[in-house]
Amino acid sequence: MANKYTKFKQHLPGLDKSNKGVTLGELLAGSLVSLVIINLGFMGFSWSRQMYLQDQQASDVNQTLRSVFEIVGTDIKQAGEGFAEDPNFPSIVVSQDDDDNSEIRIRRSLLTSSLPVCGQVAVGTSDAVTVVDDTGSVAGCDVIDDDNNGWPDVLETWRDYRTSNGATIRAFIYNGFGTGEFFDYNGEETFDTGNSTVTPSPGIVASASISASGHTWQNTYEANGSSRIYLIEERRYRLNDDNELELIIDDEQTSRVVGNLESFEIITHVQQDLSVNSSATYTCTVIPPNNGDCDSNLPNPYVWSQIRFVEIKSEVSISDTPYSSSVETEKSERVFPRNILNY
Repeated sequence: MANKYTKFKQHLPGLDKSNKGVTLGELLAGSLVSLVIINLGFMGFSWSRQMYLQDQQASDVNQTLRSVFEIVGTDIKQAGEGFAEDPNFPSIVVSQDDDDNSEIRIRRSLLTSSLPVCGQVAVGTSDAVTVVDDTGSVAGCDVIDDDNNGWPDVLETWRDYRTSNGATIRAFIYNGFGTGEFFDYNGEETFDTGNSTVTPSPGIVASASISASGHTWQNTYEANGSSRIYLIEERRYRLNDDNELELIIDDEQTSRVVGNLESFEIITHVQQDLSVNSSATYTCTVIPPNNGDCDSNLPNPYVWSQIRFVEIKSEVSISDTPYSSSVETEKSERVFPRNILNY
């Protein structure tokens, strides 16, 4: 009698047959498919890595350029602070080196008050500078002592600033027409009507001067109401020999700002005719400009208040790689010196 295993046992003999091996053709076909899959995977990985490195390099370039624009641009916006009384003051000075890289000097006043030159300062001398003269011969030189302590008010402000910032500080004398120089200001003297030195007391001081620490004057400064003395901060940016943008403050403090730069350019856009019907703008690579420093010669004398905007242009140096050619390494940004609105 058939049991429940009879039907199953009919198929058991088939299990005893030897298994067939893989043919050479099948092996080659499988190997080829595997190779294609591996190559596709490697190509995908290589492409992804290349895109990542390209994006990373582009990000580094943009970050470097953004740092240049933010740091230099912020200072350019502050240029001319405190010089509202003088649109001729060289608040921005730009020069170029042999590689056409720019150096920009950005100046702002540390005090809201300036001192007038009340007696001629002659080139080649080392004389003190008269800054108060009650004879009335030069406008703005009168003794004004509102707090009645004997000190002319503006000179007292300068004295207090000097003594609170060290015995000697740097000052800038300027002729009102674009020419000036720095000197070390280290003291004050006050005189009576007979030109004798006196200690300040109410109603005694008739004139006063500041000492220049033996500085030899490089120019002549007339007592004509245009020549003045300022306490200023000067921030200078330039590209050094190591392709680093460096900041120099008052020719004393030097610090590295941004590295790995190929170029650093400052292009100043000047507009002299502000009438409604005029839009003529000149691009200048040197400020104050001489003939040849602008795309065409300026028709009128230059003053800093004619700047419409300053263009910062820089290029980042990157290593030569297969994907570096697709990274934009040069960009520019326009900055407006906001203190020009005071004029």
